[in-house]
Amino acid sequence: MLAYTALKANKVRTLLTTLGIVIGVITVIMVFALGHSTQSVVTAQMEAYGSNTIFVETKVPGFSDMSPGSATAQMEGMTVTTLKEDDMNASLDIPGVTAGYGVVIGQERVVSLYEDKKYMIQGTSSAFIEIDQSEVAEGRYFTNEEDQSMARVAIVGHVVAEELFPDMDPIGQTVRIGGVNFKIIGVMEELGVVFFQDMDKQIYVPLNTMQKLVLGIQHIPYFVIQVEDDAVANFVKEDLVALLDQRHNISNPDRRDFRVSTMDEAMSMMGTITGALQILLAVLAAISLIVGGVGVMNIMFVTVTERTREIGLRKALGATPEVILRQFLFESSMITFAGALIGVAIAVSLVMMSVIIASYVGVDIGLYIPFGGIAISVIAAVAEGLFFGLYPARKAAGLNPIDSLRFE
Repeated sequence: MLAYTALKANKVRTLLTTLGIVIGVITVIMVFALGHSTQSVVTAQMEAYGSNTIFVETKVPGFSDMSPGSATAQMEGMTVTTLKEDDMNASLDIPGVTAGYGVVIGQERVVSLYEDKKYMIQGTSSAFIEIDQSEVAEGRYFTNEEDQSMARVAIVGHVVAEELFPDMDPIGQTVRIGGVNFKIIGVMEELGVVFFQDMDKQIYVPLNTMQKLVLGIQHIPYFVIQVEDDAVANFVKEDLVALLDQRHNISNPDRRDFRVSTMDEAMSMMGTITGALQILLAVLAAISLIVGGVGVMNIMFVTVTERTREIGLRKALGATPEVILRQFLFESSMITFAGALIGVAIAVSLVMMSVIIASYVGVDIGLYIPFGGIAISVIAAVAEGLFFGLYPARKAAGLNPIDSLRFE
């Protein structure tokens, strides 16, 4: 009761002292919650490709981890143009491979009777619709014959259809993409955001049409192949690497201009990245809690100084050093415990808001309340109160009652 009265007498100071603890607890809980949700979303989106897929992408020779799309490669003006559609077609003859599709991506101006704006255009092979597990909501996807003949047909995303042709059926309509007229033959099902890209704002056209007529290029940045079963993925990868080495005349593995990754490898790499990010955020959260604890210790020193005469009077009336010690330890623990409770309430609210905001922009991260993180943060906060309050409490308990009563 004495501890509560003392803290209530200095409401503003108590509130400011708890602020550091509040911020630290919020950070800990958000790290647990959003880290789990992010990893779940990334895993789910990668699994949508299927565990039986292999990715082949261009790579700057001599740089094991630098792809042409990386910031470093772009700054250096590096472009690798050696990966071709023929490489993908050749890979289809490898035992265990069932299908494959190449991809070329570009942002182009798209014009209809009602709209004129830029969209992301994907040039893909016809097998894309089967391997990617996407579906066409209206109309159809283009065929391999249309791809090889450079047919000027397009399938638009859900949002694109609404923006280009409001209040009318887009099937059969014509749009101009990068100066070339395309006939819309399909509308993709609503997909939302995948890997931070709004898939409903994309347009799909045949790979060869995109290469020759729109971009004027011969190469592809990457292609995806599907294998019979994920159990043979590593064997297919070895055969694929050997095939591409032969086709690209590569004898030194360090000079390869391509990178081959199985889905298991991609998920493992993504898990490593998200895990490292979580560790970094956890360290920042720990630092925040420690800073809050130092603030508690600082305030407790000030409190001991201000209440020196009170401590002397209580000792003169028979209070033992143990009683004084317990009182100040209880005060510091109350501060951190109150800060932890406030932090938990705010953090849970922020987690719920994050889920709502994410769903609003098309990302389903799912509601995850990290009860383990809550327990850890509360226990850590109370432990900090005891740890950082111990020295000031011992100082208060060791004060001489006569000197304390004379303190001005």
